Amino acid sequence: MYNIGLVQTNEQNNDTYKKQFPQLTHQLHPLTKEEVLNVADKMDALIIEESSVLDLKHTCELILELRRHFKALIWVVSKNQTKTNKLVYLQLGADGVLDEEDERDVSLLQLTNLLKRIKGEAPSTINKNGIEQRKEEKVPIQLIATNLSVVLKGKVEVALTKLEFEIISYLAEHTGKALTYEEIYKNIWNEEFGDNTSGNKQYRVSNMIFHLRKKLEVNSARPEYIKTVRSKGYMLMV
Repeated sequence: MYNIGLVQTNEQNNDTYKKQFPQLTHQLHPLTKEEVLNVADKMDALIIEESSVLDLKHTCELILELRRHFKALIWVVSKNQTKTNKLVYLQLGADGVLDEEDERDVSLLQLTNLLKRIKGEAPSTINKNGIEQRKEEKVPIQLIATNLSVVLKGKVEVALTKLEFEIISYLAEHTGKALTYEEIYKNIWNEEFGDNTSGNKQYRVSNMIFHLRKKLEVNSARPEYIKTVRSKGYMLMV
């Protein structure tokens, strides 16, 4: 799992990055320029987007501060990049600089390939259907929406009910994050949680996780994929 920090302003969104980075292998963390300095040591890569708030001067200062203390890869994204700007960012320690309009998809793929090499992962190939496949490595859980199923470690496909698939999909959207019983219930059943029947609603969530584990885990008592977060809820670990 790669942790990618996105240093953005409020008017920007993450849709482009969500399309480019698979949710099961990349966890996106939207950050302000103030927040990034506190969590950069937990990030594998940082993407800094220039804006009216984060201009050339402030971007340079941020790159310098990050490079003094952290080893995360730094990518700068900006509209209408000039050659001079690119040279300045690279000289200050940025690992990549791209023009937002023309190069984003290509550069983000370069970033992913670089992360794989740094972490010593097997290289990937593209199969005849245009889908990335890593050599000698399988994604622990692959969601197959058309079949309402999951493939475990690239080998075994497990059929799920519609509700089970919705829960595992919701957990996958927040891989590595503990989700409360309330969050899971409200997002899956589309009902409020906090009333006199909340105990029954928590049981419904627990019961569905129990059935999911029976299908996905080799040993339900020692789950590999869906972890219990005591007194809070559940977390998908892949």
